[in-house]
Amino acid sequence: MMKKSFWAGALIIMLLLFLAPSLAQAALVHRVAPGESLYSIAKDRGIGMEKILEKNDLINPHQLYPGQVLIIPREEKTYIVQPGDTLFKISTHLQIPLRELARANNINNWNLIYVGQPLVLPPLGSTPGLQPPPPETSYEYTLSQLVRMFPETFFLRGSFHTRTLALTFDDGPDGRYTPQVLDVLKEYQVPATFYLMGSRAERHPEVVKRIVEEGHVIGNHSWSHPDLRRLSKERLIEEILKTESILEKITGLKTALMRPPYGGVNKEILKTMKSLEYRVINWSVDSVDWRDREVDQILLNTLPDTNNGGILLFHSAGGEGQSMAATVEVLPELINTLRFMGYNFVTVDELLGIPPYK
Repeated sequence: MMKKSFWAGALIIMLLLFLAPSLAQAALVHRVAPGESLYSIAKDRGIGMEKILEKNDLINPHQLYPGQVLIIPREEKTYIVQPGDTLFKISTHLQIPLRELARANNINNWNLIYVGQPLVLPPLGSTPGLQPPPPETSYEYTLSQLVRMFPETFFLRGSFHTRTLALTFDDGPDGRYTPQVLDVLKEYQVPATFYLMGSRAERHPEVVKRIVEEGHVIGNHSWSHPDLRRLSKERLIEEILKTESILEKITGLKTALMRPPYGGVNKEILKTMKSLEYRVINWSVDSVDWRDREVDQILLNTLPDTNNGGILLFHSAGGEGQSMAATVEVLPELINTLRFMGYNFVTVDELLGIPPYK
């Protein structure tokens, strides 16, 4: 009997340890319950109201809505040690110098850490003397520099003076998740911009037609999703014009908006896109929904960085066998919360005041 009790207790402890990262993560997302106020939430969470206000773009802190998502900041960023972890593995994965990680947690023997142990993560850049490697020639300009160099061609966001946002979806269409995304957008009456791959549009023309028929805008996302920075000029033009041609064949519309796969651009790409009469649209907020499959984490990736004129990046399709179910699931909550915060949704062309088609 004692043996059974011991193993049952051990199993519970193991489960708690395995669940620790997700529990710690979920504590950062708070869904407002009926009757709650900012004061009561701050009190329950043990944090000052001003810190919640700093993290959330609230128009009226005295007016919260049931179901509204608030991001609750933690005093320190932490990592929960997992089975198989070593301090070296953790420092490599998180790109934090081993010595700094040990110092922040008063660890003298780097071999002595245990599963479930919370580690405080020192802020990035806290180690003096570390310099980033020089950029490759093709990546020698920052995105901000490229925006200044090509102000009529390259965009990361809209105006800070307007409380509008643009939802954008890459990598579609497919026959599974893109229709589900469209269902949600239709239910909540939100217009969006879809950057479509030519090869997938050719396989799913009915989905492309539906996107346009339901009032959304389509853009060019290349034919096969290569890193355009690695292509010759001839191959780059082929990727864009082949996609433009199939989208025009399906819809009768000639795309004038383009988003490069991975957001990868350089000076030469922008020159070429300008000559093809394209506007290149990246984003200001990355949901990282292709990587993170939990709704709470997608909210954490998105809400804190969203502000006036934001262009939000999501995906309406993934790679082979990749689930985008969390994207579909997060959209209603995200849309409601952003509307509670006073935002309106528009397509990218409306946000930027540019034509969507040639």
